[in-house]
Amino acid sequence: MPLREPDRLAALELPDGGRAYHPSPVDWRDEVGYSILVDRFAHDRFRRTHGDPAHGETRHGGNLPGVTARLDYLRTLGVTLLQLSPVTLAAPGCYHHYGPLHLTRVDPHLGTLDDLVELVDQAHRRGQRVLLDLVVNHMDRIFEYADGDHFRAEPATVDELAAEVGPAEFADPRRFTRRGVIHDWKHPDQAVRGDFPPGLRRLASEDPRTADLLVTVAKWWIAATDVDGFRIDAIRHLEPAFVTRLTTEVKAYAAGLGKADFLILGEYSATDDQPIADCLRLGIDTVYNYPEYRRQSWALHGQAPTTDLERSLLTARAAWGGTAHDRSVRFIDNHDVYRFLRDGEPTGRLAVATAFLLFSTGLPMLYYGTEQGFRQPTQRLERECSADRASPHNREDMFADGAFVSPSSTGDRFDTGSATFDWTRRLLGVRAEWPALRRGRQAPRYADPDGPGLYAFSRHTDTQEVLVVLNTSGEPRKATVPAGQLLDGRLLTDVLDPAYTVVGGADVHVPGFGARVLVDAP
Repeated sequence: MPLREPDRLAALELPDGGRAYHPSPVDWRDEVGYSILVDRFAHDRFRRTHGDPAHGETRHGGNLPGVTARLDYLRTLGVTLLQLSPVTLAAPGCYHHYGPLHLTRVDPHLGTLDDLVELVDQAHRRGQRVLLDLVVNHMDRIFEYADGDHFRAEPATVDELAAEVGPAEFADPRRFTRRGVIHDWKHPDQAVRGDFPPGLRRLASEDPRTADLLVTVAKWWIAATDVDGFRIDAIRHLEPAFVTRLTTEVKAYAAGLGKADFLILGEYSATDDQPIADCLRLGIDTVYNYPEYRRQSWALHGQAPTTDLERSLLTARAAWGGTAHDRSVRFIDNHDVYRFLRDGEPTGRLAVATAFLLFSTGLPMLYYGTEQGFRQPTQRLERECSADRASPHNREDMFADGAFVSPSSTGDRFDTGSATFDWTRRLLGVRAEWPALRRGRQAPRYADPDGPGLYAFSRHTDTQEVLVVLNTSGEPRKATVPAGQLLDGRLLTDVLDPAYTVVGGADVHVPGFGARVLVDAP
């Protein structure tokens, strides 16, 4: 039986063992992630909506039993790591749950604690792991300021906190910074101490008592559910010393339960690499690789030379230092940015971008629906802007009776026979077969300097090397590609098309929007 959801933390006794907890993987680089917005993914047993389900900012009824019912779909795809959006109790209008009201209670719109425990257990039985999205920077708009929400130097007087706030220790204004709403994101004090607009109230993680409580909340979720890691939202806005304490104590507690490498994934939507590198020094294991996502987008969409992909890798590696970059969480889309495919683009662009994602260094994170070719109703490639927001149009319903859909997402989209699903499954099968594609060091081999075209890199360990050659152009291309020490002069076979062979170091021919995975194999 799982622990019950506490309404007060003062008397909470956390286990330090005594039951079998699921161990951490040998190497997180072996995993393939899949990010799920629970309200939009799938539903089973019940469906609780709120507002008009055809509107993008309402609750549509996806739930935890729905995710459990689709675990075999994800296993068929080749996914080994599920990243769930937050599951904590939120106001009816907060479908994404990034504005929690109660930090230790599962939202009944999504299910029960038992449903979450069952989901994690069934995932473990299938060789899959689960990351839980933990929001510790803020809670919902649970109070109002007496004299307006402007940012100020000292904590302000606020009205009585909302009755739903929990656990009970958080129904205290001292648990919140109370400095007002961020109006200038570039102002260092506002960025760290301010409330997210329009009114997500920032938790005072700089206060030792608040920090104690938040660490206890995090430990409770591990003990109660057996999850394998946390996604920590809004790392940039948390007190740095608190981040170090949280990661240190949570990882130590998880290790005591048998989870020797409990994963802490930070969310920091930076443009430059240096803030990411600084963030890693706080003790988190890895971060979403936003800087490379933004640098690579133009080249992957055929609007810039593939040398941009090579330069991006080298720039990030130099900034991150050591081997930290090899554990970065990489993506081509997620719930905060545009879906990769834009309206009007050929699906071949997604095919080559998916190969780039799954074969490059780091832990790849797919976004729900991308394996089915979901599209964003935009043609923009630059950073997302308020004039053309990514959400909610990147958060469609995936289930058959969903009403918030686009032409690319209409109907039951759990189609294991679709072309994009089959291509992604094939790529993941290759990644699983060849250890160098998961753990090998990445070395650039060739890039087109003048526009879309070939990009080649190898992934190599001491005993194995795999040469990947991608074509971001819609036309066939060829080039002489250096093969690397282990492959030079050898007869190489394309794992994706065994009829194609080439001598390492010779011209490689790649069809439009094609990918070759060349190995020295009989």
